[in-house]
Amino acid sequence: MLKTKVKLKRPAPQPRRTERGEQRRLALLKTAQQVFLERGYEGASIEEIMRRVGGSKASLYSYFGSKEGLFFEILVAQTEAFMQELRIPETADDDLEKTLRRIGTTFLKVMLDEQRRGLFRIMIAETSRLPPELIQRFFDFGPHRGRKAFSRYLTLQRDAGRLRFDDGQRAASQFFELIKGQPHTRTLLGLAPFAEGGSLEQHVSDVIHLFLHGYASRS
Repeated sequence: MLKTKVKLKRPAPQPRRTERGEQRRLALLKTAQQVFLERGYEGASIEEIMRRVGGSKASLYSYFGSKEGLFFEILVAQTEAFMQELRIPETADDDLEKTLRRIGTTFLKVMLDEQRRGLFRIMIAETSRLPPELIQRFFDFGPHRGRKAFSRYLTLQRDAGRLRFDDGQRAASQFFELIKGQPHTRTLLGLAPFAEGGSLEQHVSDVIHLFLHGYASRS
């Protein structure tokens, strides 16, 4: 059976949004996220979301355009919150290790957050059924965006003589993957993020030591 290709479109931006309308939109997002987490992408229905939040389906479609658009907006909201939490500097501050520790700790806490992990599970489980356009847009807006911002920061530190590498995006990806590492994999499998005797602080410290040892300036 051939899979129907869905053309993902976000609704046209509304020129004005009232406070009441914004509250309604946020309520829809909050309720929809809970339904998606409980039932997965395929199992979640617009009817169930509207049953819980009240009102007509027309209002949901006016804000988000479709079920795919609604799910994407949930991911957008999570990504915006994530970028705000990371607070990646736009200048080469003097205490590189302290900044790496803060970013690494924040990133790992986000990766281990139960609800965000649940949305990640949905993305992985439903990849074959979600519109490819949604997957690509999420990657560009989320993981790729964070990596680019962190790459710019690392490049500024390289230019300041504190690091030494050829490819900033590769260095950024390596840092984030090392931080995420086994703790994220363990939680996806339903295990505690750290084996007995381990801790988030120790894991982040070990990654920073390895990262700085590998990319430390020779000067």
